Amino acid sequence: TTTITTITTITTTTIIITIITITIIIITTITIVTTIIITITTGIINDRHYARLQGLLEDAKSKGADLVEINPESETRPSGSRKLPLTLVLNINDDMAVMREEIFGPILPIVSYHTLDEAIQYVNGRERPLALYYFDNDPDRIESVLTKTISGNACINETVLHVGIDDLPFGGVGASGIGAYHGKEGFETFSHKKGILVKGKFNSANFVAPPYGAKMDRLAKLLLRS
Repeated sequence: TTTITTITTITTTTIIITIITITIIIITTITIVTTIIITITTGIINDRHYARLQGLLEDAKSKGADLVEINPESETRPSGSRKLPLTLVLNINDDMAVMREEIFGPILPIVSYHTLDEAIQYVNGRERPLALYYFDNDPDRIESVLTKTISGNACINETVLHVGIDDLPFGGVGASGIGAYHGKEGFETFSHKKGILVKGKFNSANFVAPPYGAKMDRLAKLLLRS
């Protein structure tokens, strides 16, 4: 009876933990989707950032890019509202500011490619990214992308969520940052490892410090001879 009661208790606890975990995942997913929707449909935080984003788009357009606004509801933006729909930037090149600056807004430059190796070469030909997001279900191609590129972090069929996992190291490499935080890695990054050397009573430097005697002369001749 005691054994059956224990097993029942463990099973009940497992079910409760599973339900809680599923609930957290659902809430997280809803939050992310809501955030994405809000990002697409609401305005930019202030005039300065709105002007900066508009400047990126104008610069790209003046240098030959095609701009495609994603506005399925054909929403009309009132003057002064600072609303900016998700905008795709096509036919881009590296001379455009949108390809050289951090965007922090609903602007998505699109770089076309013919083969996966071409895409990998494009990534490796530039500064190391803070994160790399790859969408595919083929394990061989996924492995190829992960092993042939260098990035601070990587997600497969997902974006951004890796930042919220507190025991997964998050940080850049090269130009995208140095070090990582979260969990053990975060503790080590923000801790100073102080090296300490303690010299003992025996001083081996006495054997090689001047004045040099006959023993050192013999040793030097031996080393030169060999």
